[in-house]
Formats: sequence, C-alpha cells, structure tokens
Amino acid sequence: MKTNFETFPWFFIAILSILLDAVITSHVWLLVTVLIYWLFRVVCLRDRPMIYWTIAIGIFFAGLFWWHSASLKQHTMSNQANWQGILRVQPDEIKCQGDYFQFTGIDDDHHQLRVSGYLKTEQEKRRLEKIRHPVKMLVRGQIQTIDQPGNQNQFNYRTYCFSKGITNLLSKTTVVNWQKNRSTNPIEAILGLLHTWRNDMRLYCQQLPKLMQTYALSLLIGFKDEAFDEDMEGVTTLGLLHLFSLSGLHVFYFCSLLKQFFLRLRFTKETTNILLILFLPAFLIIGGGSGSLFRSIMMAELGILGTKLKRHTQLNVWSMTMLVNLAFDPYVILSMGGQLSYLLSFLLIFVGNYSSFKRAWVLNIVSLPIILFHTYQWHLLTSFANFLIIPIFSNFVMPLVIVSAATFWLMPQLSDWLTMGLQVFHQLVTLLSKLPGQIVFGKPTLGFTAILLIISLAWIAFPRYKKYFRWLLLGCYLSGFIWIHFPLHGEVTFVDVGQGDSILVRMPFNHSVTVIDTGGKVGFLKPAWAKGAEKKHLPPVLNYLHSLGISRIDSLCLSHQDADHIGDAGVLLSKIKVGQVIIPKGMENSRGFQTKVRPYLKKARLFPVLANQKIANLPFEIVHPFTEGKGENHDSLTLWGKFGTDNFIFSGDLDQAGEREIIAHYPQLQASIAKLGHHGSKTASAKDYLDKIRVKIGVISAGKNNHYGHPNPETLQTLKELKIQSLSTIDEGMISYYFTPQGFTNWRFVRRNYEKDTVH
Repeated sequence: MKTNFETFPWFFIAILSILLDAVITSHVWLLVTVLIYWLFRVVCLRDRPMIYWTIAIGIFFAGLFWWHSASLKQHTMSNQANWQGILRVQPDEIKCQGDYFQFTGIDDDHHQLRVSGYLKTEQEKRRLEKIRHPVKMLVRGQIQTIDQPGNQNQFNYRTYCFSKGITNLLSKTTVVNWQKNRSTNPIEAILGLLHTWRNDMRLYCQQLPKLMQTYALSLLIGFKDEAFDEDMEGVTTLGLLHLFSLSGLHVFYFCSLLKQFFLRLRFTKETTNILLILFLPAFLIIGGGSGSLFRSIMMAELGILGTKLKRHTQLNVWSMTMLVNLAFDPYVILSMGGQLSYLLSFLLIFVGNYSSFKRAWVLNIVSLPIILFHTYQWHLLTSFANFLIIPIFSNFVMPLVIVSAATFWLMPQLSDWLTMGLQVFHQLVTLLSKLPGQIVFGKPTLGFTAILLIISLAWIAFPRYKKYFRWLLLGCYLSGFIWIHFPLHGEVTFVDVGQGDSILVRMPFNHSVTVIDTGGKVGFLKPAWAKGAEKKHLPPVLNYLHSLGISRIDSLCLSHQDADHIGDAGVLLSKIKVGQVIIPKGMENSRGFQTKVRPYLKKARLFPVLANQKIANLPFEIVHPFTEGKGENHDSLTLWGKFGTDNFIFSGDLDQAGEREIIAHYPQLQASIAKLGHHGSKTASAKDYLDKIRVKIGVISAGKNNHYGHPNPETLQTLKELKIQSLSTIDEGMISYYFTPQGFTNWRFVRRNYEKDTVH
C-alpha cells in the first residue's frame, strides 16, 4: 500500500511525541536528536509549515510529559513507619488470596497507594470480600517508596506502578473500618458505578466451571485470577497471550453485539453510532483499562467519528489515538503490551490486504524484536499457531465463552457442556506448546533491538529490496545469538532473592553454568482459610538465566535443605534442563529434599558428596561437609573456586564450628571473596576463620527488612575489625563479579543504575 506521509501531519506529531517521551523517561538524548533530524530532513522534505506545526505541538507534549513526571515525584511520599489515613477504594480492586489482601486506594490529597497486608481472622476476610460498592477505608500501615528492580532484566514494578499513577506502597496494613462512599461528583459517581458492575461481573464469572471461569474473567472483563498464569502456560509459550488481553478483537465483539441490540430496538444507524461513542468509554473501565484496550476503543471511537464526518484516514486515526494515550499515560510505550499493540495496529494499516497466512507471518516477524527484548525467548511454532489458533479463537472460543457467561444464570448445565468444548481447544494449545521449538535467545540490547525492528520494517516497506533485507535480518539475528550465547567474560552473580541464597557462576563462552541454591520462601503453618490457592513462584535466577540466553544448567548445587535455599528448586528443575544436582551427603534422606527436589529431578543425575570428592564439569573444589549428615545448617555444602584473579568460597548456612573445621583441614586455603554464611548471622562468620582465609570482601545475601535482623551487628563489627568490605543484596541488589581469561575483573550493582564500579 503506497501512502504519502506528507498528507498526514498527525503521524509526524505522534512520532515526535514518542521520541520526546523517550527523552523524558529514558534520557536517550543523542539517539532521539538524530532520529528527529532525519525525520524532518528526509521524510518531511521542504514542507516547512508541517515542520513548524509538528515542533510546536511536539513541544506541548514534551511539557505535558514533564508535568506528568513532576507530578508523580510530587505525589511520592517519604517512608513513614506509622501512617494512618482514609482511602477511596473501588470494589473490583480488592483481591484476597488466603490471608493476604491487596488493593489500590486514593487519599484526599490524591496520593494513589498500592495497599497490602495480612488478615488475622476468617471473619475479617469475609467482611472484606463482601464489599460490593465504592468505600472509604480507614487504614494503618507503613508507607514505602517503590524500589527499582533488584535484579538485572527483572520486571520493573516501579514503572508499572507509575503507569497506573501509583506512587507509594502501603504495607503491613490494618483495615480499621470502612463505610460506603457517597460521592457528589457526577463523574466520580459514574466511575464508581462502572467499577461496581465490573466487580459484580467478576463475582458472577467466578461461579462458572474452573476453566471457563479463567477464560471468562480474562476475556470479558480483563481480570486475571491466580490460576491464570498456570492454566495459560501453553498460551504463553506459543506467544498467544495477546488473545487474552482485551484489545481490538474484544472491542469488535462488543461493538457488534451493541449494534445488533440497538438495531433490533429499531434505532437508526446514526443513533446507534452515537450510542456506541457514549458506551465504548464505559467498556474501557469494565475491561480493566489496559493500554491495548484504550488504543482499540479510541481507534474505534475516532473511526466512528471519521465515518460520520466523512473525513478520516487510518493512519491519522492511529496517530491521534497514540497522542491521546500518551497524554494520559506516557509510560504506555515502555510496556510490551503497549509497544506491540501500537506496532501491530500500525502494520495492519499497510498489510490488511495480505492473505491471512502472509499477514500472520509479517506481524510475527516485525514483533519478534520486541518479544525477545521483553521475554528473551520465542517458539518456532508461534507463526503457525497464530495462523491456526486465531480463527478458532475468534469463531469458536469467544462465542462459546460469551454464550456460557450469558446463560449460566438460567442454564448452568449448558456451561458444563460448553466447557468440554473449551477443554478441546485448551488441550490443542497445550499440545502444540509441548512440541520442540522453544528457543531461548536471550535479551538483545536496546540499540540492537531498534536495529532489528528497523530492518524488519524496511523488509516490508521496500519490497524491491526484500531479498537483501531478508539476508541482513538473518545475519543480525545470527550474530546477536552468537554474541549472547558465547560471551567473552565469565561471571559470579549473587541474585537478589530476598531472604535466601541463589548464585550463578558461569565461565567465559558458557563453558560451564553452575547455580548454587535457588532461593525460596519459608512456609508457615496456616489454617485452611488462610492458605489460598497455591501459586507457583518463578525463581528470579530463572528469569536472569533466560535473559542471558541460558537454557541449560550444567550443575545445580544445593547447600542444605532449608526452604530459603532450595524452596524454588522444583520450579527451576521443571522449567530448565539440569545436567547434575549436587548435595551434601545425607541430605537425600531429608524431608526437605524429598518434597522440594526429588519429584522434579527427571533426567538430572544426583550426586551426594563429601569434602575432597571430585565431580566432572564442576568448577569448584568441595571443602565441606566431612561427614554424612541430614542436610541441616551445619552440614552445608561449601564450595571453593578461583575465578578471574580472585578466590571465592560459598558456604550456605554453615556455622562457626563448620568454618573452623574447614581451616583445620585446609590450613593453606585462601579466599579473597566469601559469601558469608547464614545471611550474615552471628552464628557464622567466625573471626579466626575470616582472618585465616584472608577475606577482603564479604558478600551477604539477605532480604530487606527481614524478620531475623540479618545481617547481625556482631558480624558487621567483625568485618569492620578485620577491614573486610561488606556487600549486601539489601543495599546493592544483584551483585555481579565479571572476569575474563586475560585477568580483567569488575563489579556491577543493579541498584546503582547498572554502573560498573570497581570494588577495592
């Protein structure tokens, strides 16, 4: 499709606004300056009025973005240990999972807070779940600022909250009381009514059969319950998750149903269009208000207006939608959903006349750089699955879910029958997802992602040179894959898993990949009402491994049986290939190992070991334990190795008696860098042990505000007396030591904006 871009000034304004938004949120000054220059120098040619208007409106949007950023900072409160206030809370925001509750509330000063806490009794939970209308809540808790992610390539929860207008967290919350919110503001009253309807629909859908419930909640009101991630694992693997994010397909169904309803009431077409324009914004609230849903509704609204006014183009509709969305949410272009939503809708303007298969193939090729940047992996069957599944989804699944939800109140048995048909579709998706073809590519850099995206777009825009762009694109992907999978450096990385341990050790060119412990949450005995549905927790180390392009662990070393060290071992073993699992001898008989590890071993070889035992492809010497034990703290597997120019020792939760045992057996042992035992507890890190092995840097892996008081003041005093530098995941987040075969070493700390700081 040939398009004269000079006839669409709104397109240039939208592009400029995106670039200015990137400047304010990411500070990519040089890149944006170059892009703006070429945008006007090459594309706009000599059309000076367009340039002037574009710059003027672009400056307006830049001011708007700056104001939005400043407003978020202004509304961010400092940490407060004891805060009390009244919050306005919508009923569909309240979520209870066992004894844990969470919701978003707004106080009288327009601070928007993400509130969380634990309920003490089942009666409190029932009262909270019975809220059906907007309420004003009196709450007490601790005000906290929202941290940046503690690990490299981790989901940025702070950016997500800012995109929702949430500026602070309120934790350890106690709900004192509440009363119904009676608003005199008509807009606020209408919003409250829409949220009430959405909550009623959520409660209604939760009565459906289990699988139908998951589909209905996500497809009809954009609500993803605790079972969604687990049930939709196959959908995620095949890259079909976009089908479950309310967007164009759902807006199309909603508009079609409303049109049929109004036309049957004998309304004219013009009246129907006016009613659609009025009703579509309501669907934005009921559907959850995501960026992709906003885009779809806005484009539908502008499309209807354009048809009525007899003057519109698809490209201008797309551009004006982007501008309106950026005005309300400048963070929309930073999310994967927002990027894919606007990119693919932009492409559909130009490839709408392609065949279904060719269109699906083109959309997948162009979206691939963004998918890799955010998820680090891609399935070879994604294009085929989209081509096969989307028609089934549109013509079978969506009508089936709508009919089931619409008739359940009258004929609940029909939902049971319809769920059987839904299970056939679900099993088909699951079967396809289990076929080989999953490629863990790793995370490309932002610049490399932009290059891939530009070449992909050029491949479509210039069909005359398609062959050259195709080979260029293949070459870029191949070179990027090799660069990520065969790094010139190795690393020792202490992953921030909160209160626990997880360490990655990989050699240059990925000759060997070793993970020491996996982290995990300590479980406590709770009554049945407080347990809630079990939700699988993905280990932070798994996300980091995938971002590095690692799809196999050569050695998984588990120091002992405590949950904060091996609690996530089962999930890690089920999500990634593991060659061998190494544990201290005797731990294989412990209850912790039998429940958390044994059922997930699959083909991984198990090696219970003692000190001095040699294990193939393990870049460590085993220096503890010396006798068979039960996998307790004093039996901790302790590993020593040399990486770069430094010697490391990793000792799990080993106590002081075990440390002295090591120096008694290995009087010449030295380690300039030590992972301090038991998270910096006073039960470990004996002064004579640290002095004897000549430690220079002690690394402490512990959780922020943990209940145990780790690291202990006595341990910190010992480090100070021995002039040992202390590094803690509490303060530094992920701690990485990089080394090369040539002897170059450096350190990186995530919470310092990924700066490369050399530790002396």
